[in-house]
Amino acid sequence: MQRDHFLIGAVCLSLLAGCGETVRQQGRVYPDGTSESTLDIQVQREETKIALTNTSAIAFGPSTLWVNASFSRPVKGLGIGQTLTLELSDFIDEHGNRFRAGGFFATRRPHDVVLVEIEDAEGVRYGLIVTRGEAP
Repeated sequence: MQRDHFLIGAVCLSLLAGCGETVRQQGRVYPDGTSESTLDIQVQREETKIALTNTSAIAFGPSTLWVNASFSRPVKGLGIGQTLTLELSDFIDEHGNRFRAGGFFATRRPHDVVLVEIEDAEGVRYGLIVTRGEAP
């Protein structure tokens, strides 16, 4: 009877140990080349988030947003007149590092948002206008 309890306990402990491991998600490698042009899509940092407002005449379907030429995140789309608000910590670089967004519990200085681009489904990148990107 004691042996059964011991085996059950050992199995439970091994399962719990496996739950603590996390798989590090990797982002894409920043594509070669330059942006096609700069669009009238304004980006403003709001503490740990960015807000994008598409005031251009171009609607985007599924795309990739790039921050500082290394952190990326897929988006479902960005329509004309649409505003997206996204967590900066959701942007990941090719090594699996998350954008340092800052916030109340941050232990390291957050990154500034310097460059934001949108890449369409065909791989064409467009620059966006960063109007307020400094970390608070």
